Formats: sequence, structure tokens, C-alpha cells
Amino acid sequence: MPSHFFADIHCHPSIKAYARSFAATPGEQSASIKNNTSVWYRDAPSLFDKIKNYIASLTNFIQSDATSLIKGRVSVVCLSFYPQEKSFFKNRAGQGIVSDALTALATEFGKARIDHLQQLDSYWTDLHNEMQFLLQRENQPVTIDGKKVSYRIAKSYAEIELADRNGELGETTILFIPTIEGAHVFDQVMDSYQPASFPSGLDNQTLQTTLERVRELRGSKNGYLRPAFITFAHHFWNGLCGHARSLGGLVKCVVDQENGLGTGFTQAGYAVAGAMLENTTDENGNPVPVIHIDVKHMSRRSREEYFVFLDNNFPTAQIPVLVSHGGVTGLSKPGGIQQTPAATEGLYMEDDINFFDDEILRVEQSKGIFGIQLDERRIGSKQALRSARGNIARRDILYAWSKLVWNQVRHIAEVLDMNGKYAWGIQSMGTDYDGIIDPINGYWTSKDMDDLDDYLLKHVFDYLKEIKQPCPLTQAMNRNISAEEVVDRVMTGNATSFLSRIF
Repeated sequence: MPSHFFADIHCHPSIKAYARSFAATPGEQSASIKNNTSVWYRDAPSLFDKIKNYIASLTNFIQSDATSLIKGRVSVVCLSFYPQEKSFFKNRAGQGIVSDALTALATEFGKARIDHLQQLDSYWTDLHNEMQFLLQRENQPVTIDGKKVSYRIAKSYAEIELADRNGELGETTILFIPTIEGAHVFDQVMDSYQPASFPSGLDNQTLQTTLERVRELRGSKNGYLRPAFITFAHHFWNGLCGHARSLGGLVKCVVDQENGLGTGFTQAGYAVAGAMLENTTDENGNPVPVIHIDVKHMSRRSREEYFVFLDNNFPTAQIPVLVSHGGVTGLSKPGGIQQTPAATEGLYMEDDINFFDDEILRVEQSKGIFGIQLDERRIGSKQALRSARGNIARRDILYAWSKLVWNQVRHIAEVLDMNGKYAWGIQSMGTDYDGIIDPINGYWTSKDMDDLDDYLLKHVFDYLKEIKQPCPLTQAMNRNISAEEVVDRVMTGNATSFLSRIF
């Protein structure tokens, strides 16, 4: 039976409301959903916004506000807290009006927030403040389309299961699962342009402070919410591991990512990763939940070194490899071959911020998850994007652009099938809405997830029924499945199953 709600394992519902609070009372969330400092405030894209996005790739609207989530039936949401790195705002354009104008266009955070970030002396404090901002309106009902709705911050998967049994999901309730994007939040590197220190990464005093903050976060102490997972790398050097190139367009012109780009793990990085994953107990002898590590934004070298680290240090722990918001390259490995029928069609963006077939197999082997990102810059090759453009009728736009999502699902399935694995068990949605992305046309906000569910079904049905071309899957378990079950897994089931194991 099709799911009555959807899941998104990576988006940023609080990021813009929190940023806009700096224009008045920093860190205070409004009780009014008509105020832009409310998580519920909806700033739907106008026609002009869509034209700006199409021409200049600027996303000057909110994508994952709680109202859009409710309207799109997105009820299980891995909310990513993200204190923006100072290097976005102290860049080649300086700190003046030119830099402010460029970054304001790209992020929609507002001048007051940008000024604050330029002078920021602690990501750790900013993380705490954004968490408290979200907590202020938890369980406070608001009226959307004549219905009382609210959001809660889940502490375990049991709350998701209970809310589902009570009929709340897809109807009246959003459950936010805390996550974090970027391990820079521990303040170990405040100037990402300072030359990287290898192989240690950090001096001992800084490392000890970082490890203490990891323990504080794992224990949900002092007002911090324990995240289910954290993206270990992000856009800039953080002293722990190297990152992949992630910025393009307007932002790339003024922001420098070179320091630490493409490098691997440092000694400090291994120590911090171990502190997140090791078994430990609290003062009462109770097990302390781990913080799982999200490999998105790691360089390819860092990802490889992380897998070796897991094999050597946690050989029996079955620690899942998690990609919260990614895309595939269609290549077996860097410089490798296109192994699947999907890949031979030239459908994928091959930069190494996207993932290779050997990594897809690692995700499956570890009982992990692969969230598919709805960002034009990641989801397809230039050829695939050209094929999707040019439609005028809404249904043709929705069909063409949903095919880019299907291409991701399909390639992962074909990689797994040709290796004798179950093809449909790791794909999920990790939209990255409000993460400074260029969303695929037609699927502008979380409200549009309902349409994505419908149009994915058309693609999966045609594939399994061999409507337009032969289905290349060879394993009976992968062919003998309904289109409805595949889509339900991608939109809901795989994510909730994953959360039941790790949260």
C-alpha cells in the first residue's frame, strides 16, 4: 500500500527563519506563521523567482519550511543544523558591500545574519542557538488550511512508530530528527584559509576540546540536541579530513575551497570519528548512543580512508555508510568504466563529490542509506539536463525532471543487481532543500514531493514492464516487484527502516 507520508533524510527547515531573526531579535522564533522568523513561514516561489532560478540558478525562496512540508506530506524529516562557515562571507570580494550582495543573493540569509557570521567567533555557540530556536515552538500548534498542526523533535525511532500508529504522520505532525552538516561546528578550525596542518590536523589542546564537545553532543548535555548523524566534512578545511569540490557558479567566483581540497584523514580526524562511534556509557552505566558519520562532502580519498578505518577499528560493529544527499557518477571508480546500461547513456555528473559504484556497494553491504539530492548541479550530466529542458506544459516538466531522480534510483539498482544484491533497499530522498541548491525544475519545494511520488511511479512502471526498452535486471527478486513498492521504498520505507536501525 502506498505510504501516507514521505521522508527526507537531509534538508534545512530552520536555516532561513533562524537567519532572518538576526534582523530583529537574534535567535527568537516568532509565534506567527506570517512572520519570516517562523519555521512555518512559507515563501513560495513566484513566477519571477522561477525565472531567476532558471536563468541565474538563484533560489530566492524557502523550500523546506514546515508549511511546505505539511502540504507535501513530508512528515519524517532529518533536519540539518548548519552554522554557515565564515569563509563564505570573508572571501575574495572582501567583507564589504560587494561580498554582502553576492552572498545575500546566493543564500537569502539577509545582511544582519551575514554581518554576524563575518564576525562569528564560535560555530559551537551558533549551533546551540539554532537548536534552541527550533525548540522554542516545539509542540506549539498552528493552523494550516484550517487544520491544527505542529512539529516535534524526535529523540528516538520509537516516536516515529508511535506517531504513525496514531495517524499523525502525513496529517498533523512533522517529526524532526536532528542532524548536523559539517564537523566545523566544534570550532577546531575557525579560519579555513589557514594552511592545513598534516598529518596531525590539530594541536593537542584543540583536539581535546573537540573531543569533549563530541562527548557533550553525544550526551545531549547543556541544551544540545544529539544528532542522529553528522556530515564529517563540508565546504572548507576543518582539520579532520579533506573535502570534495562543491561550489560552482556565482559562489565559486568569490569563495576559495583549495585549502585541504582532495586530501585525506588527519590523526585528529581519526580520533574524532572514533569518539563519535565508539561504545561508551554515561555516569549511570547506560549506553550512550553513537553519532553516525555522513560521508557526503568528504573527498574521495577521505571516503576510502574512512572505510579502511571502519574495517580496522569496528570490524564487527556493522556501522552503516551514510550518504545523506548525494548523486552518482555512473563510473565504477575514479577513472573507471560505465558498467550499467543507465551509465552508458551518459546521464550522470562525474565529479568526485558524487559517488562511484564501489561506494554504492559499500553502502549496501553496511546496511546504509543513499539520499538522492534534488540539485541540478549534482543530479545529471549536461546532456541529461538539456534533455529535461524545453517543456512548457506542467505535466511534461514534472515528467522530464522526475526522470533525473529516476535515473539515480535506476543506476543504483542496476549496480546492486549485477552484483547479486537486492536492488531497491538503499535509495531514499535527501533533497538538500534550503541548502543553497539549484532545485530541479518543477520540484521547487517540499510541497512538490507529492508530485514526485506520482511521476516516479510512471518511470518505475515503464522500466519494470519494459514499456520502452528491455529491463536489464537479472535477479528475480529485483524484477518481481511492483512499481508501487519501489516508489514507497524510495519516498518513505528505506529511510524509516534505516532510522529504525540507527536512531
